[in-house]
Amino acid sequence: MAASGRPLRAALSQRVVVTLLAKGVHILTGQLYPQQFFHTEGEARAWLLAQRGPLRARRRPAV
Repeated sequence: MAASGRPLRAALSQRVVVTLLAKGVHILTGQLYPQQFFHTEGEARAWLLAQRGPLRARRRPAV
């Protein structure tokens, strides 16, 4: 739930725009940028925590 107590929800138009942008970035750069939509903040935070390890493992070392 959001701070206001309401579920987090993205409108259909927002989902379409984010999905198209992610696919465009993938086509242009060849890199995948994972994205998901969730009903609650808790679900979103759990997904972010699960993504953190693999993203850090792929990060290039600083030069």
